[in-house]
Amino acid sequence: MTAHMLPLASESLTSMQPWVRHDERGLAADVLTRQQGSILQPPPGFPGHIDSPLNWTGNDRQKHVLDLSGSEITEVEEGWQSWSKLELDGDEVTRECFPLPNLQRRLEQCVHDIHHGSGICIIRGLRPEKRTVEVNIILFLAIASYIGDQRGIQNAKGDMLSHVTESKSWTVPRAKRHGIHTNDSLPFHTDMGCEILSMQVRDRADSGGHTCVASMTAIYNDLLHSNPWVLHVLARHNWPIQTSSRKDSPFVLCPLLEFHDGKLLVSMDPARIGPHPLARKNSIPRLTSEQQEALAVLQRAAQKHQLRLETQPGDIVFINNLALLHARESYYDGAASSRHLVRLWLRNTQLGWDIPPSMKMPWDAAFGDGARKVINRYYPIMPMPEYMECKYSNGTAAFVADDDSNSENDNGDEAILPALKNDIEPRPGEGN
Repeated sequence: MTAHMLPLASESLTSMQPWVRHDERGLAADVLTRQQGSILQPPPGFPGHIDSPLNWTGNDRQKHVLDLSGSEITEVEEGWQSWSKLELDGDEVTRECFPLPNLQRRLEQCVHDIHHGSGICIIRGLRPEKRTVEVNIILFLAIASYIGDQRGIQNAKGDMLSHVTESKSWTVPRAKRHGIHTNDSLPFHTDMGCEILSMQVRDRADSGGHTCVASMTAIYNDLLHSNPWVLHVLARHNWPIQTSSRKDSPFVLCPLLEFHDGKLLVSMDPARIGPHPLARKNSIPRLTSEQQEALAVLQRAAQKHQLRLETQPGDIVFINNLALLHARESYYDGAASSRHLVRLWLRNTQLGWDIPPSMKMPWDAAFGDGARKVINRYYPIMPMPEYMECKYSNGTAAFVADDDSNSENDNGDEAILPALKNDIEPRPGEGN
């Protein structure tokens, strides 16, 4: 790769997303335009304007970084020393066994900002080069336990952590990997089912690779004036969302946007909407021309309001995944760099937003009854040296079907050391 000039998060949208190319069998362009122009009001049950701390754009100056003081860093290190003597497992890294009495007050403000403020908080000050990979993971889990007291599983095998990176040792072509395991740009999306998206920055790219976020509230207020028809389309309960099981129906019909309990919620991963490339023919409905156009307009509006996060190694990023969309720029790793984020899904059982029934399917797989059926919990600390191609996977956030028994590893991650996981036996199909 010789050119290092990298596009912003949505500049390569047309080449990436098949739904940008309208279905020729859908509505004629002039009919679609007339129908869109006749809609001037918000969808039924939605407000005419939303005025809240979430109504911000990338041009607004947001104070979203919590810089740890020297004494607070010392408190975290002392917490690690105490916790390490307990010889506990990864699921047992909790605020009760990892006390941070002084830092706790500032972390509670971070929780408030995530649920009732701007929707984002970045903890800064921990330098990962001073500690082992294992210790960095423990510190991530410990601080995260003050943000959300429940962790979500990210696949049916019980992985609690995912590694968002592209390892130089992988030989599987990029076209056969999840988007999070390439250096391509990713469109604006949410991790469907997750409430608080948490990411520990392990390393940065030489060029590009910024995470960009955009508030759905600001997008909503914008579209209400410029393209209100898009909100109507997003709010309809007719979007075919791929399910996490191939045993039953391969899709459910859901909205991408809901106004519920006085809050605007978005649940949208473009790569999980409509037919999967490997699904049975006609088993999942194709998107209509109107839906394809609505997604394209939504992406452009998100890019308009996006905030580019300037993160550093050691940062821990918390994002309200029900209120903000996020995307990624394409990037270039040098010989000594490798962009690497460690991903964790959280919910706060006290302050978490109520999930509407129409958005419960992916949430249930991460936090609800579906998650409770998964017995073991695993905390991979490193990506697998060899990438294991998954036969049935999709989604910008690396969604995987539950019953893909032929897949040896769902997200290219290596099982964590025994001291950091609940069950020390190898997972079925894994050659550890």
